[in-house]
Amino acid sequence: MWDPKVKTIAALDRGLAVLDLVRRNGSTSLQALHEETGLPKATLLRILVTLERRALIWRRIADGHYCPGSPLQGSRRQSELTDRLAQLAAPELDRLQAEVLWPSDLAIRRGNAMVLCETNRAESYFMIRRDNIGFQVNMLRSAVGRAYLAFCPEQEREKILAALRRSRRGGDAIARDPAYLARSIEHTQRCGYGVRDQGFGGDYDKTRAETNDRLEALAVPIMAEQGRVYGCVNIVWLQGVRTLEQIVAQCLEPLRRTAGAIAQKMSARE
Repeated sequence: MWDPKVKTIAALDRGLAVLDLVRRNGSTSLQALHEETGLPKATLLRILVTLERRALIWRRIADGHYCPGSPLQGSRRQSELTDRLAQLAAPELDRLQAEVLWPSDLAIRRGNAMVLCETNRAESYFMIRRDNIGFQVNMLRSAVGRAYLAFCPEQEREKILAALRRSRRGGDAIARDPAYLARSIEHTQRCGYGVRDQGFGGDYDKTRAETNDRLEALAVPIMAEQGRVYGCVNIVWLQGVRTLEQIVAQCLEPLRRTAGAIAQKMSARE
């Protein structure tokens, strides 16, 4: 066994120990790292910023937790692709919010619904209800779901709709209304963005009359070169504070640029 008579680098050892903890925990807060390592928070912050700049970890916007950097090449597992998308999208969502002020969500398709995988609502100037990572979003009535459904490949769309037609959930019942679906998909494709169904108030199954989060949303797809959809990114705003037309004029182009930047990053890592 090689046993050189030299001193180790204490700072490097501390940094690697923190990296090991982040990887082992999957995601962790600064407070948790402080409690586990006993290191001062100022020291931990320097270590975390260094690791983040080397893309070994990333900070999730939704809750401020630190997560392991996803493998940037070669991996195709769904969970790793989702982590990669969230990791690459986080700085773009920060830039978008700085430009338009309103917060954004990043959602991916999981089965026949959309799932929240990143959000910057917690950092918004506006008091907007926060949804947790993993929150399930209705495919047919939400802005992100409608954007995904309208721009995903036709074969994938038909597979989703067939499964939704078999669903017994109340929120999926409109999948059995072909005229509604045709109008929704055509309108979204023509506009280039998705908006909420007027009766959708944030709850998967209930109507806005039953549960109303008092939000509106506009979403665009994050497109892969092969015509696939990585996921969707939206802008959310308070109901009644801005009209859709005002949001389109103010936010649509920055939102599209953001989706394009995320797509470009994802494509470069494939």
